[in-house]
Amino acid sequence: MFNIAVVEDNDQDAKTIINSLTRYASKNQLEFRITRHPDALKLINAYKSNYDLIFMDIEMPHMTGMEAAKAIRRMDHGVTLVFVTNMAQYAVEGYAVEAFDYILKPVNDFALDLKLNRIMAHVGSTVGERIVIRTEGETIGLQVRKIYYVEVDGHYLNWHTRDQVYRSLGTLKSIDQQLPESYCAISRWHVVNMQYVRSVVGDDVLVEEEKLHIGRSYKQKFLQAYAEYMVGGT
Repeated sequence: MFNIAVVEDNDQDAKTIINSLTRYASKNQLEFRITRHPDALKLINAYKSNYDLIFMDIEMPHMTGMEAAKAIRRMDHGVTLVFVTNMAQYAVEGYAVEAFDYILKPVNDFALDLKLNRIMAHVGSTVGERIVIRTEGETIGLQVRKIYYVEVDGHYLNWHTRDQVYRSLGTLKSIDQQLPESYCAISRWHVVNMQYVRSVVGDDVLVEEEKLHIGRSYKQKFLQAYAEYMVGGT
């Protein structure tokens, strides 16, 4: 299941995108949950990190697509963004918010169908990374890119995401091999997802809005890993 948002105030363009996505899903035996948002500001005010792909119109009332994309990136670094615009120069600005691609208006069925193969291949590669945990009597697959940090709490692990904290039995050592290279331990109590690190000041790291302490014996390794992450952008 892929959760897709179409943020577009023009009814015809929104219809074309949704129809293309529906055809693509049927042809490739995929399941899409598609939600249309005609107003970017309303989307941002109620945003949850539950989308895998967002088609974002640039020129909209109340809030432009570029403003919305910047707001989304402050909350969600993993979602794939595709701009929909009638001006190609916006594609350059898209690099600032890590837009994956852009579609020129008027939206054309044939051109969009060609792009969808590349777009969905990218979305599939980012969505596919999950870690399976047992929490509150059920087994779930957490998307790795949506985890801010993991915290040790006695015999339990607390998995912090934007919208919820999941709790499971385990140790940091038991999950070490399951986490990608974008994760790094900062102490015996915390492993952080470096894509959500906002700053490092002294012995503290700011992960989104949460300040966490860096253990003395972990600091050098973390700073080196974070520097390499920032250069590589992985």
